[in-house]
Amino acid sequence: MRVTAALLVACLVVLSGCLGGLGSGELLQSGKQSTTPTTTDTESNVSAAFVTDNRTAVTLEVANSPDERARGLMFRQSMPQNHGMVFVFEEAQSQSFWMKNTKMPLDIIFIAPNGTVINVEHADPQPNASDSELRSYRSDAPAKYVVEMKQGFANRTGIKPGTKFVFDGDRPSVEN
Repeated sequence: MRVTAALLVACLVVLSGCLGGLGSGELLQSGKQSTTPTTTDTESNVSAAFVTDNRTAVTLEVANSPDERARGLMFRQSMPQNHGMVFVFEEAQSQSFWMKNTKMPLDIIFIAPNGTVINVEHADPQPNASDSELRSYRSDAPAKYVVEMKQGFANRTGIKPGTKFVFDGDRPSVEN
């Protein structure tokens, strides 16, 4: 019985390490600050694409609850190519993000409800900045979705205002 319990504990430790990386950029408007790294549920990934002259497929972690949106990609050291996070909001509205506790530079892509890219911001970490010194990155119009990718993604793939963004399957919805 002791061997079975020890084996079960060892399996749980290994499985918990496989569930994902640590969270990034934090939403200004949420009013919440999360400084505790948390694992990401890989089952909440969605497939999507940016459509320019070509179709660029991406895999996105979904941040659709207040806590997930506040945590974002905080503390994350790296991400695979064409992998990022989509922030999902109930209503399209002006969105504002900052890079609190974000370790890697990001492209922040603001997207209208109809899937059109509104604007792209190239955000850099500010490791020693106080909250009042952190730069904010804003949508130029009401956005329902915001996608964060490794900085350079938008330039490499030609994503700019007017580019179409589509989900492969159902659009993720907001959780309360």
